[in-house]
Amino acid sequence: MGLRKLRFGGKFKAGAIQTFDKLHVEIYKKGSISLGSYNQNRGNLYLVADGGHIEIGDHCFFNTGASISSTESIKIGNNCKFGNNLVIVDHDHNFKNESDEEFLSSKVEISDDCWVGANVTILRGTKIGRKAVIGAGCVIKGDIPEGAKIIQKRV
Repeated sequence: MGLRKLRFGGKFKAGAIQTFDKLHVEIYKKGSISLGSYNQNRGNLYLVADGGHIEIGDHCFFNTGASISSTESIKIGNNCKFGNNLVIVDHDHNFKNESDEEFLSSKVEISDDCWVGANVTILRGTKIGRKAVIGAGCVIKGDIPEGAKIIQKRV
């Protein structure tokens, strides 16, 4: 963590103890990343703050192949667990050219004590309530209430 703090200065903050394996950090423009204490991952974890802000609470676990990319704001609460091949983005490419902006963005918030399965994508404008469970293979956008259990139904 020390080298990242030197490289990014005040744009990167990390709590007391981190157990990260293959952590990749990219911070551009006015972006920032803040990590609580006692977080860990297994395998590659990509954190990209391209002008946005990523905040991760305490005691979170990310399995292998997680990618979190922000141009606005992504906030993850405490005690959250994430399966492998996770993607969290707070922006989409502006393919309809609705404005001059390259990306359309809106905040993502994941509350405390959430469980997110493997191969899940969480899109811009999503708010996941406390103790929600997101099943493997889901694509999530919008509000998920506290305690909800979301699964992808197979036909």
